[in-house]
Amino acid sequence: MKSIRLLALCAVLAATGCASSTNAPAMFLLDRDRPAEPASADRSQVVLVIAPVRLSPYLDESGIVYQTSAHRVAIANNNRWAAPLAGQLREALEAELTSALPRLQVQLQADAAETSRPILRLATRVDAFMGHYDGHAHIAGQWQIVDAQGNTVVRERFERREPLANDGYDALVESLSNAWRASARDLAPRIQAAAGEAR
Repeated sequence: MKSIRLLALCAVLAATGCASSTNAPAMFLLDRDRPAEPASADRSQVVLVIAPVRLSPYLDESGIVYQTSAHRVAIANNNRWAAPLAGQLREALEAELTSALPRLQVQLQADAAETSRPILRLATRVDAFMGHYDGHAHIAGQWQIVDAQGNTVVRERFERREPLANDGYDALVESLSNAWRASARDLAPRIQAAAGEAR
């Protein structure tokens, strides 16, 4: 019974995403908090620069992606990201890591004049960020933390499946957001440890 319901949900997603319509497409944004205001500059703080997020080519689309079977994915025409997905993921990382790592200065760009503090760079590759026919949001990819000398100090895969609370794209985007933020929180202790070694 559950598998029938999940297949029905998948069919609904496919129909609502791909059917032609004169209505404007629905536009979605990931959940994210604004980054906390930085504390007064502490010259001992490690700087964490979040590099632009790299997406697998099939994810680098305006339509939300979902997997309809073991070997098939679909891209919704009428349910789209309101802003480029890579940029949303990067901004959400900045907000989540700023909150989780108050002793680090988290930023999107390196300050060319900054030479007095250790700098770490977080590079992220996302291989999966989509709905799945099993009724979950599925994200996967790889984190890599590089020090100022270009040495990789952390490299690890991440993968998370988050159940959908309800049917539809609103629930899918909410679950994708939750999965992304939880993965960032899981990474935070590794970044903190790398920052301790970089001081």
